[in-house]
Amino acid sequence: SINSHSYLVVLVLLMQSLFLCAEPALEVKKLLETSPDTIEESMDSIDSLKMLKKQGVIDEKANVQGDYHHFYFPKKEIVMFGAKLIALDHEYLTDYIGCCVNPGVAVVLKKMDGFNSNEIDAFAKQHSCNINDIEKAHLSDLVIKQVGLANEKAFLFQLSCKQNDKIHEY
Repeated sequence: SINSHSYLVVLVLLMQSLFLCAEPALEVKKLLETSPDTIEESMDSIDSLKMLKKQGVIDEKANVQGDYHHFYFPKKEIVMFGAKLIALDHEYLTDYIGCCVNPGVAVVLKKMDGFNSNEIDAFAKQHSCNINDIEKAHLSDLVIKQVGLANEKAFLFQLSCKQNDKIHEY
């Protein structure tokens, strides 16, 4: 009958939009999982970033760039590990500026209501990432100002999956 057919169409559209919302979070997770073997940008990182740019999640160019850091601020809401993505920090060597590059990806996340750390703790352990208090996250003032979250520090934290995080096995 016509009725069941239209329900099906609505269901398919709903599933599609759910899938599209989940996609960017998966790409960001993929970025975090990609272990930096070299100090240059890895192809996997480039692919995931391209995908996020194509989906209109982040701008073509980093919103804030300093030292080796390339910070992107999402233009769409992305929820991962029960927290909202606030900033994505992609660190890699472009031009050598005379010191220490710590390649890889870190994200600044904001806990949402009912946040539970189990999922992110398991992810961090599995991929040798560190979960840092926002005060210890070495974010530039410019990033903090851009994100405009100075008064929400209690809800913010950083998940860092960079080369140095992976060296420190606990």
